[in-house]
Amino acid sequence: MQRNKTALIVEGGGSRGVFSFGVIDSFIKASFNPFEMHFGVSNGAVVQLWYLLKVSDYNLDKMLFSASKKYVRYSNILFNKSIMNFEKLYQDANKVFPIDFDRLQRNLDGKNFYVVVSDGETAKSEYIELSRENYINEMLATGSLPVLMKNPITLNNKRKFDGGITDPLPVKKAYEMGARDITLIRTYEETFIRKTKFENYIAALATKSYPNISRALISNTETYNSALEFIKNPPSDCIIKQICPPHRLKTKRATTSHSIMKEDYLLGTQAGQKFLQKFL
Repeated sequence: MQRNKTALIVEGGGSRGVFSFGVIDSFIKASFNPFEMHFGVSNGAVVQLWYLLKVSDYNLDKMLFSASKKYVRYSNILFNKSIMNFEKLYQDANKVFPIDFDRLQRNLDGKNFYVVVSDGETAKSEYIELSRENYINEMLATGSLPVLMKNPITLNNKRKFDGGITDPLPVKKAYEMGARDITLIRTYEETFIRKTKFENYIAALATKSYPNISRALISNTETYNSALEFIKNPPSDCIIKQICPPHRLKTKRATTSHSIMKEDYLLGTQAGQKFLQKFL
């Protein structure tokens, strides 16, 4: 395995990904992409996709498009339905913002793009390279978060869940695959430490038919904080650089307020520009 690779990891976070879009838009405009490996978790995979397509036009519009109440309805939980209609969202978005897969493949020459998913049976993390034939379902799988989506996505006849359940910050995996210079775009401030919330237990209850996933949801806090420890104290032959919001984003996982999202997008562009000034 080739060593000393460069990697970019983009954390998930639903609508909080608007910050990450701001960062990568700064990168695209500066023609900055020295990374050989790209990892996207949940919405972070969408951010990576458009980064690799080198499309900075309308990226804020893409996030605002997804924030429509047409796709987010909390009242659905009362009727045993998904809070977010990801399938409809991806179908509609693909019509308005079509993906040029040929361009993606050309831009991936010499690079690898991994979408992180969690296997429903084993609760093991999987790192999938997008296929032309099934990329929409592969992207849906990495964002298939319990409660937000009633049913997980099926890939190769197996149920898949959000990659953030089992590997929310895949820095260890990137290191195992040879990355020694890792840049991580976060959707939380650098000092953030995850604490188990009531929603973890709700999600675990919602996935009781997938016992390993249910347990992984309860231990997600430990998984996340273990990755943070690796980031703070990486191996001596590894450098990890973080791009984080300066404070807690106003945007939450399923925020639909365009004004709030625009504000956090600008924070992302500023963070991206600051990073470029330091490392270019």
